[in-house]
Amino acid sequence: MDGVVNIHKPIGITSFGVVHSVKKILQVKKAGHIGTLDPMAEGVLPICLNQTTKIIQFLTPLPKVYTACMALGVVTDTQDATGKTLATADASAISEEQVRDAIQSFVGEQLQTPPMFSAKKKDGIPLYKLARNGITIDRKPVPIKIYSIEFIGKKETHVTFKAHCSAGSYIRTLCHDIGTKLGCGAHMLNLVRNQVGNFDLETSVSLEELSTAKSEQTLSGKIYSIETVLGFIPEIRVKPEFYKSIIHGVPLPKSSIEAAPEKFQIGTALRVCNNNQLIAIVEPVVDQSAFALMNPNDIAFKLKRVLT
Repeated sequence: MDGVVNIHKPIGITSFGVVHSVKKILQVKKAGHIGTLDPMAEGVLPICLNQTTKIIQFLTPLPKVYTACMALGVVTDTQDATGKTLATADASAISEEQVRDAIQSFVGEQLQTPPMFSAKKKDGIPLYKLARNGITIDRKPVPIKIYSIEFIGKKETHVTFKAHCSAGSYIRTLCHDIGTKLGCGAHMLNLVRNQVGNFDLETSVSLEELSTAKSEQTLSGKIYSIETVLGFIPEIRVKPEFYKSIIHGVPLPKSSIEAAPEKFQIGTALRVCNNNQLIAIVEPVVDQSAFALMNPNDIAFKLKRVLT
């Protein structure tokens, strides 16, 4: 059983716990999730099954959409409602206009410092384990992008918004930083992940629904094929006589290519298919302008992952 199942993770369980439950329900040996959700969060958690775990690296960078509620006037050590209060301030005078302006100031490319209570690792140790032992270390800010933020509403000191952001963005840190911008502090009250790439809440299934589909033998509509999931990656067409070489991990010379995208860059992921079956992901070693000047036997694409 290969493919990807779009699970709606409930509140109160870890992402790893969801993976464990999916493995048990579907009786698969291997499974892995795309993008960690904290126990307090709910929403879209795509899970790759068996051989499809090979494509996690191509799905992890997908952009995400979240709906969050934050509380103004309280700062916590975890930047969310599960943490200890570090500071309080009177946020009753903060207007909706001030909140809207502060939120919009975070749209665009920026550097964000990962929270200590996170799954990021230092020397192989998750930061949250260090934090729980009272250890705080310097974290390097990482580049993220907030594509858009939609203000949804404000009720007293609680603010709800929807954010479309790049992978690696921490919404609780965004809440914290918005609070700092407003001068009153803030923390995240709750979080729903609405979308991961093309996976959304509308097409997600609960663990209970997955279990029912398994027992009723109606899983076909719940598990997405690798071809469907990676359909967003541009395709190159390779001459059939090179398929066997690809399966053995042999790089592709220019002469093997029948057609390629009009534009591509070094390191861009590209699909190689055989009769609509995805067999590999490759990446160019040159851009399209240099590709045009290559000799037929020059290596143009190297294998990133063989999928057959």
